[in-house]
Amino acid sequence: MDSVDSDAQRLLGLIVRAAQLDARECAERHDLLRQASALLWWLEPGSPPRTIANLLSCLSLPLEQWLDSRLRQGYEGALQFADEPTMLCSAIALETNPRLGWERVQQIVKKVRDLCRTRPHGDDEYRLFRMFLIEHGVVDADSSLDFLIPLQVSFNSLYEPIPQHLIRSGYIYLCPGCGWPMEIHHRAVSCGAQWCEQTVGIFQWMGDELVSVRTSKLIHPVTAKNKYRLVPALWAFTLIPGLLEMRLRDGIARLGITAELWPDVDQADLSFTANDRTYSLDAKVWNSPRNLGLHLVDTPSTGAIYIIPDYQRQHVDSLSEQCSPKQIKSESQCLRWVKELCQR
Repeated sequence: MDSVDSDAQRLLGLIVRAAQLDARECAERHDLLRQASALLWWLEPGSPPRTIANLLSCLSLPLEQWLDSRLRQGYEGALQFADEPTMLCSAIALETNPRLGWERVQQIVKKVRDLCRTRPHGDDEYRLFRMFLIEHGVVDADSSLDFLIPLQVSFNSLYEPIPQHLIRSGYIYLCPGCGWPMEIHHRAVSCGAQWCEQTVGIFQWMGDELVSVRTSKLIHPVTAKNKYRLVPALWAFTLIPGLLEMRLRDGIARLGITAELWPDVDQADLSFTANDRTYSLDAKVWNSPRNLGLHLVDTPSTGAIYIIPDYQRQHVDSLSEQCSPKQIKSESQCLRWVKELCQR
């Protein structure tokens, strides 16, 4: 990691931590913003130092309006809305320090994975567990989750109460892409996932109705009573990449090849066999390709080919150079490559 990346991550870490604090924690928030101000002044000596009041107001503005592109590391959007941290804020926290979120994911997923490896039908049980998380961004507290009992997973380790700022008149509005509650008070409404904004678009209020900007389709409200959402770390590291994993599985299947999700209890995200050779794929859906690259550089090689969304395909070459000898492909590049394998 070069000095610019290191400084950018430190700066993002400071302002994200400030945005995540409760407004009543003024002293700690001011201390973080004071450090951020000093670091910004050192990074941009030609610009006047930013006051704490200025940085506080910037937390509610899109990063691209006040932070230089070399320091944003590809992130766009605001860190706060109505003094509440946005999902972008959480995404930056997870991606700039993936161990924070990954440790929580590992506490749950690794425990289930290790247990399933000792059970007679563990492969199927693990796949059911992962599919459930991908397909249930929100659950009803009264839902039957008996299948979790033999896996020794508690409901509270997977799901949390839905924050009040996501509830409007007793209702929530679920993202058509991932099923998570959307941030309804923004001008451009979405769940906060870049994947969903790119694949299903954003939404806007037309009077009391929420409609798709792309299709004009109406999004119907769902009662918030007894509803719980998947915890953010599992949403970011399991549900969202799981959507790309399933698209890859379906795309490969259309080429006449059977692809298996999480084979041998998660030895890979996806594997398939062509011409008597088995290939492994690892789907990565990060907001910041730069931070993904830094993460992959430090990740031991498994021989898997890393797949990123098509909307980030312009970063394939730079990621491939940054992470060599690891292979990086976009979703469509991957499917073309599989098609070529089929024709050999």
